[in-house]
Amino acid sequence: MANSSTVANGARLDDCHSSVFSLADLSGIKWHRYSSISPGLADDPVLAAFTKCLALDILAVWRKSSKKSPMQHGLPQEGIERELWIFWWGEEPNIDEISQQRGLNDIGRGSWDEGLTYECRTLLFKAIHNLVERCLLNENFVRIGRWFVKPLNKDNEEDISDRFSFSFSFFLHGESYVCTTIEIAKHQPLERLTY
Repeated sequence: MANSSTVANGARLDDCHSSVFSLADLSGIKWHRYSSISPGLADDPVLAAFTKCLALDILAVWRKSSKKSPMQHGLPQEGIERELWIFWWGEEPNIDEISQQRGLNDIGRGSWDEGLTYECRTLLFKAIHNLVERCLLNENFVRIGRWFVKPLNKDNEEDISDRFSFSFSFFLHGESYVCTTIEIAKHQPLERLTY
């Protein structure tokens, strides 16, 4: 009979043998927020700045703001307000090209030392998920709902790795460790559609 002191209780990550991985320590994280109001997608400063962040490998995410459009001359401004959040550890990345984007307003910055709100943490998780998604898309995976799937390679139809799909969930462990669980499932073979 096993002694209870020798059995892992599963309450600590180092006791687990599963698909849980530690991604980052939030200690020292900093962020910068920008916003803009744009009537459409074509000339939106937030989306243009987000595209530049992706090109520069800067961890960033954008969202529609939940705030109402501000008033100008007593009338509400037309358009949708969007926010851009940029995250980093250590030295601030060179975001001069991004911050000087016409129509982009600096609305604040923060750091781990000031506290991490639920809103900020949620957006950071989304930014990390976007980064993971870009890496998988570069490896020829496609996203279907919450699953990342690799379509069949016609040159190697017997490749078993093309039959698995992955889904990621992020959570905070302890006070500052961002972790992910990876759910793996088997799916029917998928093939890319062509004209």
